Amino acid sequence: MKNDCSFSQQEVLTTIRELEKVLILYNPISSAGNTAELASDFEDFLIKQRFSVSVYETAKKMKSYQRIVADIAASNLIVVIGGDGTVRKLLPLLSQTHTPVYVVPGGNESLIARSYGMTTQCTDLLQAMTAGKYLEQYYGLISGEGIQGKKPFFIMASMGFDSLTIKRIGKRKGPINDAAYAWCGLNALVSLHHPVISVIVDGNTVIDQQSGYLIVANSAAYARNLQLVPEANPSNQELVLGFLPKAKHQHEWIKLTRMLQHKPAGLPLQYFSGKQITLTLHHPSYPLQVDGDYFRNRDIEEGATIEFSIHPEPIRVLVPPDYCIQSTAIKSA
Repeated sequence: MKNDCSFSQQEVLTTIRELEKVLILYNPISSAGNTAELASDFEDFLIKQRFSVSVYETAKKMKSYQRIVADIAASNLIVVIGGDGTVRKLLPLLSQTHTPVYVVPGGNESLIARSYGMTTQCTDLLQAMTAGKYLEQYYGLISGEGIQGKKPFFIMASMGFDSLTIKRIGKRKGPINDAAYAWCGLNALVSLHHPVISVIVDGNTVIDQQSGYLIVANSAAYARNLQLVPEANPSNQELVLGFLPKAKHQHEWIKLTRMLQHKPAGLPLQYFSGKQITLTLHHPSYPLQVDGDYFRNRDIEEGATIEFSIHPEPIRVLVPPDYCIQSTAIKSA
């Protein structure tokens, strides 16, 4: 699978000196429904290639991963089989241990994997391991009132139609497929309303008690190549805020049309970039969508202030050998 090279302008590829021990982490309840089978296939394939392989199921809670910190640190590569939410929970440990990661798409969107051109093919992973090149990529943090500690995210966080849809999906039981997204999206559209917010970026007020759609992006990746924030880049140590004041139903129909066409949205969003973004939600209480999940399974309360920032330590992403190689610099670790 080819990637769109949207991250290539400021990237440096680093060569991994050793790749012998591989740890596979798979999410057994990921929406693709076949992650256990994929994990078994990758394990068998890598063992035949004479790699040392360990396999674990992922956990629901981030703190549960502390029990395998030593295993992650002792591995040369982590292969995550799951969606964006699965990767999000692992971000702190990946930056802590500096162990490179490769993501096999196993979620409904799997934006992280698809952004780098990663696939479900064992041979594609082997090619990436043989090339042995990784990128240092930064991720975001969310903190503030009612939030314990700092919560990580890699793609984006948003308030608007998508967060209303994700909230409804989060309440469903059973498999999550395109039909579930469509039904929840229709219900969200019928009851669509937007939050009234104020936002400060690096000390400067950029939004003052306005209603509209908000997205804080660390990556340009979005469902079906919509690219609401095309300048966001995890190679940079800053976030990009996109804001559509007085967003209306018609904007969501435009987004839907563009998604079906696999084209960028082209909406008149206002953009602001910085290392620290402070959001105050005036009213009403509202859901926050983070990397495709309903954040903390409860709404951000009316009157609360939350902060978005960049984690100082990047993660290392093993990339396919054809990942924009013509426009990146290469160095040895």
